[in-house]
Amino acid sequence: MKARNQAILFFDGNCALCHRSVSYLIHTDTSKRLYFAPLQGLTAQAILAPEERQSLQTVIYRRGAADGSVIHWLRSDAVLLALIDTGSNWRYLARLLHYLPRRMRDWCYDRIANKRHKILRTEVCPFPSTAAYMRILP
Repeated sequence: MKARNQAILFFDGNCALCHRSVSYLIHTDTSKRLYFAPLQGLTAQAILAPEERQSLQTVIYRRGAADGSVIHWLRSDAVLLALIDTGSNWRYLARLLHYLPRRMRDWCYDRIANKRHKILRTEVCPFPSTAAYMRILP
């Protein structure tokens, strides 16, 4: 598996809301285009800069561009582009929301990120199947 060519969503590996979101994305990504890695993991350490891994409230979506370069999208951009890339019906709503100003989208994202441990008070949720584990990078 060549990490440099993959679309990877980096998330807080200790967050139950993040785990549920990743499980949902795995379920809806029928083309199996997306991979996932915790910000605290080896893949993040190998690919991301140290300052990118420091804020566990920021999801990062690493995605290839049309010109062959790789771009790191943050916060609301990361969530919306990952939803678009799943090819699910949610991509239509994600495309519409992507037209909203980033400042407004990120404000909403930050409100949820700051309260994510209160939203789901459970411990980290296990991933539902072995197929999900195949999409989680260390």
